[in-house]
Amino acid sequence: MLSIWDVRQGTMPVSLLKAHEAEMWEVHFHPSNPDHLFTCSEDGSLWHWDASTDVPEKSSLFHQGGRNSTFLSHSISNQASVHQSLISSWLSTDPAKDRIEITSLLPNRTLSVNSLDVLGPCLVCGTDAEAIYVTRQLFS
Repeated sequence: MLSIWDVRQGTMPVSLLKAHEAEMWEVHFHPSNPDHLFTCSEDGSLWHWDASTDVPEKSSLFHQGGRNSTFLSHSISNQASVHQSLISSWLSTDPAKDRIEITSLLPNRTLSVNSLDVLGPCLVCGTDAEAIYVTRQLFS
């Protein structure tokens, strides 16, 4: 479970998002595009969470191999009373418009993906398979 917190508000997460099948090792917001979040996990997956666009109601499932997407709706557990101009798409409490596109960035599941870093259009990650993966065009 990925919990999104607004530290300006209360003691409950604003959003709870069903995530990887095992522990997440790292979570990174893109430094210049905060609508984009990246996570890596013990389960061997590396995900790009894109909250920048409205996503249709229908869902697609992850498939083996390649770059695939699924769509996830926010589960809102707390209604934030923050001024609207300060609310990012991650903190919005309107479940009808809050859809997140999740893209698997690795072609196949591998051993644990331990670490990641992202800057500009590039992402790098390292795995327990002694492999380093570099993605040079995240937003293409």
